[in-house]
Amino acid sequence: MLSFDGAHIVIHLAIEAPDAKTLPVLVELDERGLPTMSLSVAMYARYLQREGARSYETLRKYVTAIGKLKDYYTLVCGSKPIEAREIGRLLEDFLHAYDHGTVLGWAPSSQNEYVLCRSAVVEYVKFVMDNGDAIWPTREIRFIEDCRVSWSGSQHAEKSLLFHTKKRLRKKTGGRKKALTGLRQYKPFPQKYLQLLLDETKNPRDRLLFSTLAFGGRRISEVLNAFTHDVFTDKEMLHFVLAHPVQSLMEWTNLSGATLRGTRKEYLKKQFGLLPRTDHGAERSALGWKGIKFDDEAALKSETYFIRNADKELVPLYREYLHEVRQRLPRRPHPYYWVNEDGEPLTLKAAAKQFDLARKRVEKKFGVSLKGYGLHSLRHYYGFYCVDVLKADLLMVQKWMGHAQISSTAVYAHISPETARDELAAAEGRKAVGAQAQGVLPSALQRHGTTALGDIDTKRLTRKMR
Repeated sequence: MLSFDGAHIVIHLAIEAPDAKTLPVLVELDERGLPTMSLSVAMYARYLQREGARSYETLRKYVTAIGKLKDYYTLVCGSKPIEAREIGRLLEDFLHAYDHGTVLGWAPSSQNEYVLCRSAVVEYVKFVMDNGDAIWPTREIRFIEDCRVSWSGSQHAEKSLLFHTKKRLRKKTGGRKKALTGLRQYKPFPQKYLQLLLDETKNPRDRLLFSTLAFGGRRISEVLNAFTHDVFTDKEMLHFVLAHPVQSLMEWTNLSGATLRGTRKEYLKKQFGLLPRTDHGAERSALGWKGIKFDDEAALKSETYFIRNADKELVPLYREYLHEVRQRLPRRPHPYYWVNEDGEPLTLKAAAKQFDLARKRVEKKFGVSLKGYGLHSLRHYYGFYCVDVLKADLLMVQKWMGHAQISSTAVYAHISPETARDELAAAEGRKAVGAQAQGVLPSALQRHGTTALGDIDTKRLTRKMR
């Protein structure tokens, strides 16, 4: 698998490792014009992968950023001899060029892109400096040495390499501002078309999956990581447990009948010889996992909270999928709940394809346009339904959706145009009722006469005085 960016190529190399299946590596051209893998970048990427502190996608972006540094070194600085003072400014000049897009047709980078590129370059240089005893290929020795000189030659190097970020963060210095092209909003799947989408989804597996996303409010990656024992019924109610795909604790029985305890990663390795899907790298079976707020932080598990009575309504569909559909499929050595037609774990691409097919059937049958809605719009539907329709407290919605930060939940507090119109009509109605109630009193006064009312009040006051 390849990804092209500039003059270099990032290849996802299949590897045999206990913790990964692929590794992003940088391929460049040597003096003879032949493609050659960068050993230093490969060692750096593998080091980060073993550390496990960054996702595979972040590793790919790191390798791409170092590829841009090598492009700058080769194509911009390599056409003429590099003076000592220019070598000293190599890293800062590169970051400035990457930030502002001044060379090689680069577009100006965003704040996040710049910070990621700077982190990749700084950590790469530190890595090669810490591995000074490594034997690098001849073609990389000069580049690595110039990076070392540039780092060492900068006074307070790490602080110096932050100057672009600092300039951006000073709001009054006239820094570059991102042009606004419209109000950024989360796009929930339209409520009036949701049931039509489910009706046009004939496969019980897909209908159950889409319903779980829409009425359970979880991310597709969280749902597809589920094991078979995570989904069950109790007292005619559907339960869907979310657990961390790597670190969550569990208990199981092995082939010899012994009861074992450990993490899900250990369970997959000992029982099936598999890695968690978060460690599949660039393979199609790979899944991500975004940090969530668990109900049980010790076991790293959480319940799924269904809306619209879905925990009861989905029980027949759950049984149809588990006892009829899955029984006809080939059995494979894995514990995953959602599977393809071949019995292998359901991939994100396959789920998205089935959603697009159902969406297009709704468009064709009812003459509407649902372009731009994806699987994640079902989760947004859940969030807006809880806030916009149920008027639920944001702290409760945060728990239901598993947001680690309340700021992520706050985006659903956006008032929809429909709700704004309904609230305005209700306010007008209350005003009309209030005005009518005020109008009753004057008409009654006119019938009884002000003098009579005054006499009544006088007599009442006289009795109170006595």
